[in-house]
Amino acid sequence: MFTGITQAVGKITKLTKRHDKELRLTVTTDKAFFVPALIGASIMIDGVCLTIIDKTEQTADFDVMQPTFDTTIVQNYTLNQPVNLEMAMLATDRFDGHIVSGHVDGMATVTRVRQAGETVWLTFQPNQSELMAQIVPKGAITVSGVSLTVIETDQTTFTIGLIPHTLAHTNLNTLTVGMHVNIETDVIAKYLAGINHDEYSNTKGA
Repeated sequence: MFTGITQAVGKITKLTKRHDKELRLTVTTDKAFFVPALIGASIMIDGVCLTIIDKTEQTADFDVMQPTFDTTIVQNYTLNQPVNLEMAMLATDRFDGHIVSGHVDGMATVTRVRQAGETVWLTFQPNQSELMAQIVPKGAITVSGVSLTVIETDQTTFTIGLIPHTLAHTNLNTLTVGMHVNIETDVIAKYLAGINHDEYSNTKGA
């Protein structure tokens, strides 16, 4: 489990195609981020939970399977691209963000970027329209691994705001219109959407 609080921004320093839609990623950091991590440990990269298969103090290798390739922005990665990193949460850690599984629900496209004072407002359209049922104003959302609060929604898009700290310590400051991000909706919203679906199905079948 993760919290959506980015601990470091690394970069993709190697991309090795192993089979069709299967990759090995090498991620490098400026500091010794991977020192406390173990081989086999989980690291969240841009919202995707991946397993360390080899590492040094500043680099780590990860294998990406076809389902992850098909449903996340991993398919768009290029060399030197910045990525948000977070280690799995310890039971003794502070819970500063929200419950994040690292299991991406889908991608979203940036449809608008605007600045108001020091805040940057970003609007996204999920590639799967049904995800909007799990996104509500003042609710939590994970955008490429970053825990954020939804400011507003309409039928097809949601908007978040980025304060200077988030802009300085994540890769979200690189986003422009047309770019894609990974999104994970709030786990509570998932259960509520599931309950509503089950209630509808039971009523329809009665």
